Amino acid sequence: MQDQHSPKKTSGKTSESNRRRFLQTAGTAASLAMVNPTLTVMGAEAKGANDRIGIGFIGTGGRCNAHMNYVLDLKKRGVLIEPVAVCDVYAPRLNAAVKKTGGKPYRNYEDLLADPNVDAVCIASPDRHHAPQAIAAVKAGKDVYCEKPLVHWSQFPMAKELADAAEKHQRVVQVGTQYMADDAYGKIRKLIEEGIIGKIVHVQAGYFRRGDWGERMRIPDPNAKPGADLDWEQFLGDAPKVPFDISRFFQWRLYWDYAGGPATDLLVHTFTPAFRLCNLDFPERVMGGGGNFQYDREVPDQCNIIADYKGGPSVVLTNSLSNFTGIDTMLRGTDGIIIWKHIEDKGSRGVRIVPSAKGEKEIHIPWSGMGNTLRLWENFVECIHSREKPFSPIELAVRVQAPLSMGIIAHRENKVVQYDHKKQDIIV
Repeated sequence: MQDQHSPKKTSGKTSESNRRRFLQTAGTAASLAMVNPTLTVMGAEAKGANDRIGIGFIGTGGRCNAHMNYVLDLKKRGVLIEPVAVCDVYAPRLNAAVKKTGGKPYRNYEDLLADPNVDAVCIASPDRHHAPQAIAAVKAGKDVYCEKPLVHWSQFPMAKELADAAEKHQRVVQVGTQYMADDAYGKIRKLIEEGIIGKIVHVQAGYFRRGDWGERMRIPDPNAKPGADLDWEQFLGDAPKVPFDISRFFQWRLYWDYAGGPATDLLVHTFTPAFRLCNLDFPERVMGGGGNFQYDREVPDQCNIIADYKGGPSVVLTNSLSNFTGIDTMLRGTDGIIIWKHIEDKGSRGVRIVPSAKGEKEIHIPWSGMGNTLRLWENFVECIHSREKPFSPIELAVRVQAPLSMGIIAHRENKVVQYDHKKQDIIV
């Protein structure tokens, strides 16, 4: 997914000046404390303001090119960050990444992780590789920026394995859900805890667009074949072993073996902020539906998920790739409602908090970065220096992943899927 706007304003002059001070000084502890003093400090030793951060990129396709641009932009602005290594199973893509970044080329991610110049990695490979590569990275002492989803829909146990490894090795893990790139969530959550809308009993969120261009990625070379320039076996990883297919390699988002369709490609963006505000745990049960009603592909082009949580709320997630007429994200409480406009909206971009109690005034909180991946990278760099929790932390992503994986399984198997809280696993 590409960014749809860049932040032009922040929710306050103080936080913006602190962020700029950080970018100018490459992250001193003092400026970080003022940027977000409420985050939990991790145990690993923080990097000093003069320490350069070497970034390695794993999976150098289209989305990773955007991440390279963000890192190069930060470097241009004086932040001590440097692309030092790139890795891909497809040589033409790897060579282009070397030319763009000047990073050392690797064909195997384990070799990249052994490079002492790499302090942190950006993982933008197909979904199935996110968790194995991230686990290996944190065990190798690297901080991680991992594209969403955290894991492939069929690998949910690996999500917790990654979280445990990150905690054990005291590594920062930022999950690339760019709707989390905002300071406003802490303010909104505080108002919720104070009872501004009562108990939250119902949540709705959706993601709508016209066309499946996001999944139907371009095939740059119709004549590409496995060999010295294309490592098909490494691409497959732990996926079912199938003969080489040009579409599966370049358009992997269309296939269940490598992706999860709208649930983990799109709905994860709108659901994660709502999940954060509701402070949800794991669901009790999840139902999933939808289908392929327009496009010829394996993953659905229409997707709906209902997740019920013990004591509430009930969460409804809905998606269509056939029509871009969307719905507002809403948190319905017993005493009011929270509504927010997303980055694609041309009108009021921000959150409306509407209490139902007489005399209570409506509150509007503007966005200060929501949807902007560059802000997510700035936050990641801040946290590498400070060892604080990032905007989109691993612990949150694990709990978000559960209902998304469960919704996909429910859709595929035509059943209600439950969560075993004692075993901390999905009951299939």
